[in-house]
Amino acid sequence: MIGFGLGVAILRTVCVPVGSFRSGVDRLEWGMPADSVLAILGLPNRICTHPTVIHLELVDTDTAKLASVLERSTAERWVYAKRPPRRPVPRIADPGCRAPAGATELGYDDQRRLRWRLREAGRTSVEIDPDLVHGPQ
Repeated sequence: MIGFGLGVAILRTVCVPVGSFRSGVDRLEWGMPADSVLAILGLPNRICTHPTVIHLELVDTDTAKLASVLERSTAERWVYAKRPPRRPVPRIADPGCRAPAGATELGYDDQRRLRWRLREAGRTSVEIDPDLVHGPQ
């Protein structure tokens, strides 16, 4: 019998054609439904249900305004860490819920559409759907 962790690792390899989580993240598109993200990346390790974005490194001239826009646009945040996810995926309402160093965090709006991503916590800046910042193009 294959262990659950090994099964998830195999699924992630099968779902991401080149076998790389990073290349899966590269395939994500702004506004993509959460179900489509699941098909590409698999289950997250946890889902943070508090909209806080204070932990994100924002690169903008008006970081307070950008943080406010992000927080209003965020319904939940999915965290992908290196270890295999548990079932059911924990849903955590604590504002301290966030990606550990090196993990990926994805922000979804109230319609479960991808609006921002942090590729590697503590190493990269957040990438934001331009429609949130500038309005629909």
